[in-house]
Amino acid sequence: MKKIRVLLCGTVFGQIYLRGVLKNEAYEIKGILSKGSEKSKEIANTYGLKLHTDIDEIKSEDYDLALVVVRSGIIGGKGNTIALSLINKGISVIQEQPVHADEAAQLFKAAVKNNVYYSVNTFYPSLKTSRVFHKKINELKEKEEIKSIDGSCSIPVLLPFIDQVCRIARGVHPYVIDDNKILQTSRKTVMVIKICGIECTLSINGTLKKADIEDSAYLLNSMNVMFKSGNLMLTEVNGQVVFIPRPYIVEEYLKQGKADEKQDKIATELLCDYSGKRFTELYANEWPEAVCNYLSEKEEKIRAKKCDISEMQYYMGLCELWKDISDRIGRK
Repeated sequence: MKKIRVLLCGTVFGQIYLRGVLKNEAYEIKGILSKGSEKSKEIANTYGLKLHTDIDEIKSEDYDLALVVVRSGIIGGKGNTIALSLINKGISVIQEQPVHADEAAQLFKAAVKNNVYYSVNTFYPSLKTSRVFHKKINELKEKEEIKSIDGSCSIPVLLPFIDQVCRIARGVHPYVIDDNKILQTSRKTVMVIKICGIECTLSINGTLKKADIEDSAYLLNSMNVMFKSGNLMLTEVNGQVVFIPRPYIVEEYLKQGKADEKQDKIATELLCDYSGKRFTELYANEWPEAVCNYLSEKEEKIRAKKCDISEMQYYMGLCELWKDISDRIGRK
């Protein structure tokens, strides 16, 4: 089968995408669109890629898919303008988050009109730790209901964090934010949200002041999902996935004088473990693997040049919740 020819737009975080494409045999990186920095020239020379500095010279005959890893309009970049131009040329686009709901809707409509594929990649759910975490949740949900979800993130990665939570809840709507249960400090906002009937306590580090946003990434995505049988924890997307069963109370064990086989379980089950790995190792291997996973997941739709309306409706829902949470975060 013919490989999907890829144009990479952006060479900072775009390097993660480049490595992800190289890991996926269904795709072939062919060119780079950048401002012409020394780094982009170096990357183009290293991988033997065509370097474009003018979007007008790009043609659909040369590329099937563009990976737009440039800041979108909501965070002061030109990612949306680039994405729209490429879509109008007849090139499918995958855009790195975050993208404002209105901008995503405009790009989706343009993709439908031009018979190409468009989606927003929230990235973090595709990391190995997240995939192991969600797989175990689905296994547990076949036997029992979720009691609650607790989670923490930093402001810059709030959107993918909400995506993680909503994937656990299997949807965005209905959701209710309890304004009587919002706690704000100078550095953190804690709120209680009921999503699809599940109570979620979310802790968001940072405020919406620009200086705080740039200095608030103390953690990415961390979660605990409580079941009757125990707690499933994602310590961090760069950390571990751990299942801790409901405790075997020590007094019960001591009174019984012998072990109760039903309660005498492994106290901590380690399902995925990145401990001992340096950030550079994770960024060189595990993070590109997340891009590879996402591309594999979307390959059929990209080849068919078919937009998924349910996928975009879900993203619109995420953006609505993202906005409602953001509106409640202090601007102190």
